[in-house]
Amino acid sequence: MKSALFLLVLFLISILPASAANTTQIDRTGPARIADLYSDLESFDVTLYSDQPENNLSLEVLLARPVGTNEEMLDRQVFSIDSIPANKQVIKVGFWNVGSSERGAYKLKARLLEGKLALSEAEYNFAYGTNSASRLQVNDLVANSEGISVALSPKEASLFDIEYMLVNGSDVVYTTKAEKLSLTSAPYIFSATWGALLENNKEYVGRVKIQVYSPEKEVISSAEQFTASDKAEITDTYKDETGASATVYGRSQVPFEGSLVFSVYKLNANSEKGNASLVESVQQRVPVLLNNDDETVEVAWNHRLPAGIYRLEIELLGNEGDVIEHRETVIESDLSPNSSVSLANNTTSETEASGKNGIPGFSAAALVSGLAAISILFRNKI
Repeated sequence: MKSALFLLVLFLISILPASAANTTQIDRTGPARIADLYSDLESFDVTLYSDQPENNLSLEVLLARPVGTNEEMLDRQVFSIDSIPANKQVIKVGFWNVGSSERGAYKLKARLLEGKLALSEAEYNFAYGTNSASRLQVNDLVANSEGISVALSPKEASLFDIEYMLVNGSDVVYTTKAEKLSLTSAPYIFSATWGALLENNKEYVGRVKIQVYSPEKEVISSAEQFTASDKAEITDTYKDETGASATVYGRSQVPFEGSLVFSVYKLNANSEKGNASLVESVQQRVPVLLNNDDETVEVAWNHRLPAGIYRLEIELLGNEGDVIEHRETVIESDLSPNSSVSLANNTTSETEASGKNGIPGFSAAALVSGLAAISILFRNKI
């Protein structure tokens, strides 16, 4: 009898794909319910839904596997559900702690509770380590402050959906879905950017769920943890003897609130760093940037740089004052020491020539000459 039961279990495992599932639901009372759920041996997610606002609920999830006629409990997790808005999905994500993985059948059991009362129950059956190979393979996954990318390769032509998730703790704070994607033979990288603001130096998880529809429904998931940071870079610079500018490009969903520091050093003999003296340093705030935003920041020197060679250092400082990027370039000025004085004198002369009323090009002498010419013209006519 035991051998027959053992053979039956092996047969059931062999016909189930590695992440195939069977979902059953038992709704109890109230509008709040478990709308969907998924699990493999690494992670799981449970989607909750309610027709009206709900508060102060809890979600219990269990991972079990059959042992003979009984079940062995492998892991149990409980999540507090502060609120479920009306007609809006709430997704909870967790990660199993099962140690070594064994081939066989597994089951996710979930219960939505109000106190000790079960409002909704659902189960998800899946298998691990079977001989049934997936039609798609996840080669690599990269998640960072900009977004998430997954490299997929097909074992045969496939049509599928990808759901991208940004996970904060156990909460899915952002999700987006790309549908009817396809791969025929060559690997390809699929990407999405986050549509939510991130907090600097905070831990998040980027997760993907890939669903293949035929010849039978199959789901694959993968996740990666990352630390959000205020990334930005300098993409362009300009400089001359009057000032400088730099264009900063945002590369993160952490709001960038840093600054730029422009420092000019006069290069003396041999143009070496050790022989340079600081002429001026200006720090300018960068307007707030998000991913794919850019802004140009300009500064003007207090005085035009006299003739000579100067080293310009540009530092991009992050939200916490850390140096994100450092650039160096050279300014060559051919402005003679007396040029600034001459320019000032020319400006003064032009102002005086315009008269106190500020009429360009008119002086007292020109006015007298004009009146004399008009007088002569009238005399000739008489």
